[in-house]
Amino acid sequence: MALSTHAAGSLPELVDVALGIRSTLAANDFLWFRGITCSGHSLLPKIMRDGKSEKEIFEREGRLLTRFRQRGLAYWPAGYPQNDWEQLFAMQHYGLPTRLLDWSENIFVAAYFALHTTPGHDHEGKPCTPVIWCIDPVLWNRNMPGPSEYGTEIHVLTTTEDHLLPYEPMTKRPRSKSPLAIFGTHNSERIVAQRGTFVVWGNVPDPLDDFAKAPGTVLLWKIALTGPRDQLYRDLQALGFGETMVFPELSYLAAELTRTEGWRA
Repeated sequence: MALSTHAAGSLPELVDVALGIRSTLAANDFLWFRGITCSGHSLLPKIMRDGKSEKEIFEREGRLLTRFRQRGLAYWPAGYPQNDWEQLFAMQHYGLPTRLLDWSENIFVAAYFALHTTPGHDHEGKPCTPVIWCIDPVLWNRNMPGPSEYGTEIHVLTTTEDHLLPYEPMTKRPRSKSPLAIFGTHNSERIVAQRGTFVVWGNVPDPLDDFAKAPGTVLLWKIALTGPRDQLYRDLQALGFGETMVFPELSYLAAELTRTEGWRA
């Protein structure tokens, strides 16, 4: 299988596993990370999770983008650039459904998202296992149909490149099938703090882990965090990775101060 599974019982083990994975990659390649609270959840963007058809997905995304632009204009600074891609990245980080799936260049950001909440379900009486997914975005793009035709010339794509024209939010072009790894616009403090990167879907609403299951090169790595969730989260906080490292906002500063300074009350 082109999907490799691992386990880590502590944060030092997580770092060791990630560095071990990195050591198998080409010299100039790198990893992105995504933390998920439950190992049973697949890698699928929010707008594709309810089984809608391709036509319905893109109609909904287009309408949401238009309404977000119409109603959100007053909230942006004067002169803020407002092309479709930039709107889509902003939509994603404010919780609207899009074809984007968030990743991070920082494994501790991923660990925070895997650990900071407990899912409201279990598995036959057993708690959910949080996981860290890893992807080599360069290797991924070079193994997807279409971009793979260009071989080593393909890296992580930016929104100005022709390869992404079939993925544009409001395009009338025929859509491509394969999800691709892209750099997005850092147009919110959250994206900056979270070292945010993205995978964008084409017209096939299949999870990323399904795309990776074809025999051949390993394209995804899944690290189960097998230690106690509460202890792992406390260890993350003990290393100075608190709420404001991920959400640089006053409400999260208040939560962080309440937690760290509460003993003084």
